[in-house]
Amino acid sequence: MSAPTTTAPPKQPTKSDIAVLQFAHGIELAMTALYTKASAAAGKDLKTVFSLFGGHHLAQAQALAGLLGRSSATTQNASFYTAFITAASSGSDTELAGTFLSLENSLVKTHLGVLGTITGTDGAQLVASIIPVQGRHAAVLAGFAGKKGLGDILDNDAKPLDTKTYPA
Repeated sequence: MSAPTTTAPPKQPTKSDIAVLQFAHGIELAMTALYTKASAAAGKDLKTVFSLFGGHHLAQAQALAGLLGRSSATTQNASFYTAFITAASSGSDTELAGTFLSLENSLVKTHLGVLGTITGTDGAQLVASIIPVQGRHAAVLAGFAGKKGLGDILDNDAKPLDTKTYPA
């Protein structure tokens, strides 16, 4: 039997953590911009929700920037923003809510994947705190998207985002 290790995991993000956290940061900045754009197209109730959720994404982006310091992304993920700006800025409230439901579900899966790759405990703790917020966003948006049953509201068959599809 081997002796247990006494080496604690690093607190600060490692070099490999920084790359994946920069990706998450760029996506959070893009989500902030998408929610801002969608607020202009949404009805009164959904506009309020979008404003609130956009603020959450901004806070998450700011927290990631604080953790990353000078290594933080300097702009939103342009390829992600471009891929969703049309769907995020037009359509009925039900369609807009469906678009953001899909995006939030994808972000839950994305951040779960990010969490599985991070070595530094500070980054892992931050990402772990983001996941339930986005899960709650999805649950609220499911109602606006016309989902009725609990199974439909909680179902998440979305695919995670990746850096190959959405390079920074």
